[in-house]
Amino acid sequence: MSTLIKTSGIILDHVLYRETSAIIHIYTRELGRQNYIVNGVRGNRKSRKTVLLQPLNRLKLEVYHSPKKDLHRIKEFYLDRPLVNVPYYQSTRAQAFFLVEILSKILVMQDPALELYDFLDHSVDLLDSEVEGVENIHLFILFRLTHFLGFYPNHNVIGSRYWFDLKNGDFTGHEPAHPLFLNPGKAALFNRLFDVDVFTLKEIAKNASERNVILNSLLDFYRLHTNSFGSLKSLEVLQSMFHQ
Repeated sequence: MSTLIKTSGIILDHVLYRETSAIIHIYTRELGRQNYIVNGVRGNRKSRKTVLLQPLNRLKLEVYHSPKKDLHRIKEFYLDRPLVNVPYYQSTRAQAFFLVEILSKILVMQDPALELYDFLDHSVDLLDSEVEGVENIHLFILFRLTHFLGFYPNHNVIGSRYWFDLKNGDFTGHEPAHPLFLNPGKAALFNRLFDVDVFTLKEIAKNASERNVILNSLLDFYRLHTNSFGSLKSLEVLQSMFHQ
């Protein structure tokens, strides 16, 4: 038997279903990641609810939920805080699609995690802002996200020349015996991620070369510590947006 539950949710992606419906993948605050079927999102003008399909939209929801089902129905929904910048700037749209693709791969658990949801909610606000250093926001979010996923690296920088052990998630004063590490040049760039906040985002990477090194280092770190991470279709588009 289904229970009617009120919750908040962040849109990940959707799949069109039949003529007027869609199956929406949403990360909710109270229920974790869930799949919902929504009718009337396409079709005549009055029934259109395509705003629901925009990745990273935040919604207020009333949903019918049954622990025994994989696909649920939405009774009511409305847009919570509309995105004001992401939909209209190519660079932030590219960051949004990149982050959504990663979140869709790693947020596979059903269990709710309130702190993780709140972090993602605040991250969407940050991405949608006009903060200085916007070109580095995806790096900042990916790095901070590791804390909630359980593999936040240790900040144990050793001396003036050090390597970062991707496998063990810490810095070392000598080259690791295995090949899963960042050399001193890359490790020094990776180390910047520990020392910045939302007011100093521009300090993460000063140019496209540094940005790509840090991003690829983060992606290698994620691939080692998450399951079935795989390739990312949105990566090339993202990198083309910030090529200077």
